Amino acid sequence: MISIRAFACTFALLASTAAFAGPLVVRAAGPSAPQFRAGQRLPDAPITLKAGDSIVVLDARGTRSFSGPGTFSLSAPSAAAQNVGFSDLLVQKPARRARIGAVRAGGQDQGPPTPPGVWALDIRASDTVCALDPANIALWRADTKAAQSLTVTRDDGASATLLFGAGQAVAALPAAVAGKAGALIIAGGKAPVTLTVKQIAGAPDVESLGAALVAAGCQSQFERLAANTLQN
Repeated sequence: MISIRAFACTFALLASTAAFAGPLVVRAAGPSAPQFRAGQRLPDAPITLKAGDSIVVLDARGTRSFSGPGTFSLSAPSAAAQNVGFSDLLVQKPARRARIGAVRAGGQDQGPPTPPGVWALDIRASDTVCALDPANIALWRADTKAAQSLTVTRDDGASATLLFGAGQAVAALPAAVAGKAGALIIAGGKAPVTLTVKQIAGAPDVESLGAALVAAGCQSQFERLAANTLQN
């Protein structure tokens, strides 16, 4: 039987370890990039970057970027103001309330279109995806020029038709195939797409949500969370 003293020491060690946990790596580039893999939890300590190095990290205050050469404290607050509604990203909203488009730094269009926020699921390619509530899933398409009819089949055999109207980017997953985690096979486009839905618990802040997305293998949503909370 473990003694009370030993238990107290173990608890103190765990608490100390948690206290020194730093941010999550979103992406890195440059000579030091192999040291920083996406989703890695960094220690709460300064890092030294070489010339040509860059790293993007996510913590409870949002996403920040650093470029070398130099030594940087990842716990230092950003000089940029936080103007992103973090609370909106932590809640899985119904499809009818999802915005068409994504939050972009400086309000500018940067690169190809991506789903709005974190929770609308991209149907362009097979992926592992996360949902807080499997009964309230929104699906997103990039090409909205024409109306589109797709067939969604769940891994237990349940099937339903998914309809997008002309100009419509986001649609709710039909009730007949909603409500549970598992594989969704979407057919009727250029090629069948399989979305493997995993249910995760709610999180109190963006850092905790990011960690949950990484742990579940929902990398694309982790990257979108980072893009939606970029501070500088």
